[in-house]
Amino acid sequence: MTQSLPDTAPVLPAEPNQRQSLRAIAAASAGTFIEWYEYGLYGLVAGLVIAPLFFADAGPLAVLATFVTFAVGFVARPIGGIVLGAAGDRFGRRPVLIFSIILMGIATTGIGVLPPFAAIGVWAPLLLVLFRIMQGFGAGAELSAAMIFVNESTRKQRKGLFSSFMNIGSMLGSILAVILFTVLSSTLGQEAFVEYGWRIPFILGAVLTVIGLLLRRKLGESPEFERVKKERAAGRIEQARANPFAAMVRAFRASPRNFIAGFLLPSGLNVTGFVAQAFGASYLSAQIGLTVTQTLTVTLVMMSTGLLFLVFWGWLSDRIGAKRVLYIGIFAGIPLAFVYFALLQTGNLALIILASVLLWGVGWAAGLSSQVVLLPYLFKAEYRGSGMTSSRELQGGLIAGPAPLIAAALALALGGQPWLVAIFIALMQVFTLGGILLARPIVSAEDIEEITALKGVRPSPLAD
Repeated sequence: MTQSLPDTAPVLPAEPNQRQSLRAIAAASAGTFIEWYEYGLYGLVAGLVIAPLFFADAGPLAVLATFVTFAVGFVARPIGGIVLGAAGDRFGRRPVLIFSIILMGIATTGIGVLPPFAAIGVWAPLLLVLFRIMQGFGAGAELSAAMIFVNESTRKQRKGLFSSFMNIGSMLGSILAVILFTVLSSTLGQEAFVEYGWRIPFILGAVLTVIGLLLRRKLGESPEFERVKKERAAGRIEQARANPFAAMVRAFRASPRNFIAGFLLPSGLNVTGFVAQAFGASYLSAQIGLTVTQTLTVTLVMMSTGLLFLVFWGWLSDRIGAKRVLYIGIFAGIPLAFVYFALLQTGNLALIILASVLLWGVGWAAGLSSQVVLLPYLFKAEYRGSGMTSSRELQGGLIAGPAPLIAAALALALGGQPWLVAIFIALMQVFTLGGILLARPIVSAEDIEEITALKGVRPSPLAD
């Protein structure tokens, strides 16, 4: 018979109420909004503005140099994920969420006020690279940290739906970037836009950062991390590693198969998303012959309807389980990759919009909504930040970031035909399938019974 020891028994986190859950979602969404707003802005103005203003001395290599600075942000993301993910396990989720939004806000505003090459010479591209590194470093922990915080801070019966609201923040950020870019470039004219108009959305990033900070300043720590602090103080679990790379190794050793699964799981949705958004836009313009206005229309409709799909898949996760929703995204996303490019070849705007909406709404949105629920459970709360953020961002740096470049190379290899790109998307969905088959979420039978989004997941002995 086991004796009860109230002073040493594990402290279970209290169930957050509706108000706490909504506050957590609003604060988390603010950062993901800014993250994707900033990345969207840089991608839109890169070739048009950044090349002539900051790499004027590079001649024909100016555009290439511009996209190297774009890639630098993705290279910095895994490093930021490893460092700040470990900080989240050591100091808490809230400090990381505040630090990341400050870092991204400073970088974005800095780009907006940075003098061109003609004014300060080589310092212009050097400072641009520095700001891009800061953006990538902060973004490396932002989305994962927000996913963890929302997962740990929302009601058990609504984790799927509430998590989907956080994803909407990232989409709204991208949509705002496209709208601002379109409105300013069309109303100011090409010359004025290149001279000063492009800076306005970047400087607006400072205002958005202040709003995000106000939302996060009043935020409490997640109940799960509060439990971790108490258990560390009582000596029941290990202290967090001070060295972020040692923290990552600890997370890997705790469950190598879950770390690998955390790397594989985002593959399908990330590649589908980047191909549809970045490569798809250039393909529609260069190969299919759509005008800039038509291409922007396709992008805006695709993203806007994606908001509805995110909510739908989140709602469905709470009814049939996030794992089953992920299977839907995988097995529907594979054929939709081929349907997408087949309909693009018709040149019919209505069919192109339909194809884009289906690929984005199913192949991308179903994966994102389900993984926000599943990924945090691959790691215990005491090393969740290190494990999830590092595995996920390593995938982003090695696979997701280069996806548009890989897609462009594959299309070029077939003389503009997209079928190798469709195979690439399908292969990445198979990677996701391998990840979910390999994964062993660390949940108990009680967790599965209480958290409806975990339906279909088997209990893990590591949860005991």
